[in-house]
Amino acid sequence: MKTLELFEWERGIKSSPFSESELRILKKFNDHIQRKEKADALTVIYDKIFTYSFVGIIQIGKKRVEILPKLYNPDVNVAINPFDNAGTETLKRTARKNLFHLLSLAGLIPFYKSEISQYGKEQDFFEFLVSLFLSDLENVMGSHYHHEYIHQSEDIGTLKGKLNFQKQVIKLPSQLHTFSCNYDEFTIDNPLNRIIKAALKKIQEICRNEDNKKRAFNFYSLMHEIQDETIAFGSISRLHFSRLNEKYENIIEFCSMILFGSTYSANEGPHHYYALIFDMNLVFEKYIARLLRNSLSEYTFDCQSDLYLVSEHEPVFKYTRTKKRMIPDIIVRENGKSLAIIDTKYKPDLSKGYISNSDTYQMLAYSVANESDRAVLLYPQLPNQDRLIERDHCVVLDKLVKERKADRAVIISGRAVQLFDQNGKILKNLSPENAQMIRDLFTSRIISQKN
Repeated sequence: MKTLELFEWERGIKSSPFSESELRILKKFNDHIQRKEKADALTVIYDKIFTYSFVGIIQIGKKRVEILPKLYNPDVNVAINPFDNAGTETLKRTARKNLFHLLSLAGLIPFYKSEISQYGKEQDFFEFLVSLFLSDLENVMGSHYHHEYIHQSEDIGTLKGKLNFQKQVIKLPSQLHTFSCNYDEFTIDNPLNRIIKAALKKIQEICRNEDNKKRAFNFYSLMHEIQDETIAFGSISRLHFSRLNEKYENIIEFCSMILFGSTYSANEGPHHYYALIFDMNLVFEKYIARLLRNSLSEYTFDCQSDLYLVSEHEPVFKYTRTKKRMIPDIIVRENGKSLAIIDTKYKPDLSKGYISNSDTYQMLAYSVANESDRAVLLYPQLPNQDRLIERDHCVVLDKLVKERKADRAVIISGRAVQLFDQNGKILKNLSPENAQMIRDLFTSRIISQKN
């Protein structure tokens, strides 16, 4: 299987191994993403592939595109550059590790107990994720499959459970040698195991790593007593987890990801492709929310909560649909009271973030809707790159009211947040300096003089 390895925001420099028909399928895939997310995952121009902020894998037949994050590798002291001949494989391996950690901490993939040191140099991100899943499946399931009581209703030769009198009395004389019975059977042929079996079958179809395919086949062949079933997305959401099967929750979460791809992928119509991709803007937002919750326990952080750009006290707008709906990244609250708005900005160059006019207008609207006077824009800060020019903007809301002694104002601040420690590992908590910096932004009313 051929794999085209790309990074975020590549401008079509590499030659494509895809045929014209396969490139058309890639275009169809991107059209689906464009309709759903209003953003491009990749574009094909003159047989060249251009990437954007989406990362992951897209597979067409036996060919695969792997898009890696443009993250920093401190071991080689340079930004990741896939065209640098020196240490390219080391850079890619580091990028895959960072992507795995980011997605885990952001809660977009199941968190596995398996060690990251198991990562094989020959495996891409997807193959490594499948390998971890199979390892955890071996640990959780082993040789003992999950059993459940499944309600059965059938005609059998011996009386079992309860007799269904309504069905029994209307039988023809030639059918009276059987009994219409209702009973519960303790069996491995249950919805949970059928989902796992379907995922194992899918893994055999899309994996390129022979070890993964062999391990998936061995599991699949041992589940011959479990019925093959085409799994619908709704059947997974109907599963109920209790004390008896809670250890399978992460397993089923991964099965859902394998069977249906990520939120941004699709498998539709005659265009046969498989995709597991993630928008790094969303990944960065959820990752920052995790850092904030882990490090600043005195505050609460609500993600993607609705706000309305109209006062709740205004009697003219009685219905929600007449109000302008807004969804900020993170609302900061202290003791139940709104304190500030945080918006994450995952900039393409990952270093030279700044507060643009559009960001200023956006944060001003969020602050008015949230009735708070603090807004913070957080950018990624990577080692050995130019530091973000930290700025504070003050927007006075009552400029035309001359008689007011103290004008109402919103202070909009831009700051960079460190992602890696000195060893190049993704941080699970804010650095002490970053944590104190954000606390100061929430409490201080003094505008910085930095440009």
